[in-house]
Amino acid sequence: MFLTQSRENPERIRHVIESLPLRTDSTVLDIGAGPGTLSVPLAGRVARVTAVEPAAGMAEVMEEYAAEEGVSNLSIVRKRWEDIDPAVDLDGPYDLVVASYSLGMPDIKTAVEAMCDVSSGWVYLFWFAGTTSWEQAMVDLWPGLHGEEFRFGPKVDVLWNVLYSMGIYPNVETVRMEHTRRFSSIDTAVDEFREQYRITSPAQEAVLREYLAANLRRENGGGFLHSGTTTRVRLWWEVNGCR
Repeated sequence: MFLTQSRENPERIRHVIESLPLRTDSTVLDIGAGPGTLSVPLAGRVARVTAVEPAAGMAEVMEEYAAEEGVSNLSIVRKRWEDIDPAVDLDGPYDLVVASYSLGMPDIKTAVEAMCDVSSGWVYLFWFAGTTSWEQAMVDLWPGLHGEEFRFGPKVDVLWNVLYSMGIYPNVETVRMEHTRRFSSIDTAVDEFREQYRITSPAQEAVLREYLAANLRRENGGGFLHSGTTTRVRLWWEVNGCR
């Protein structure tokens, strides 16, 4: 599903890859690589990529994706970033360390310090500003589904303040991007959102179904679109500015 979403929104991958200082002999560490949406195309452009991804399902999809693309210079480390032992698990240092929309670590300061430690060149972080289009749906739905307000995680303002407190003053770029999900039917949309919105009862499903019926836009071909604009932020710096 996540690989399909990325293929439906290729501008996000283009935005990330085109912004990176890549050479054919570069070594890259991709943290929170998911199904390989970034790692696999990067491996086709550089010497070597290490992908850190703890979810078994995601790592398996990444392996399949790499095989489909004929990629052989990608290694996958199936651990959380905070559980990584660089001396054992990684083959660094890396010219470039990237965390693309994967900054859910409970201790972001320690996570960033570890990124700096394994980079010999650059660190690139990609995150969100403001409420994303998919979070807005949760804000709208959560009271009716769960009887409480939806609380989303820290955004780039918090990340910036953490970096600043560490003496890191990164370059910053902000862009607005459209994010679109496509569904063949309302039933398909309900099935895909069921786990994400923690639907466990018929009453909750009825709330979700009513919301989707009112907010999904029908395509000419008969399918449905769920779209919105998100503000995405790139922060990057050379490792000599880490500490």
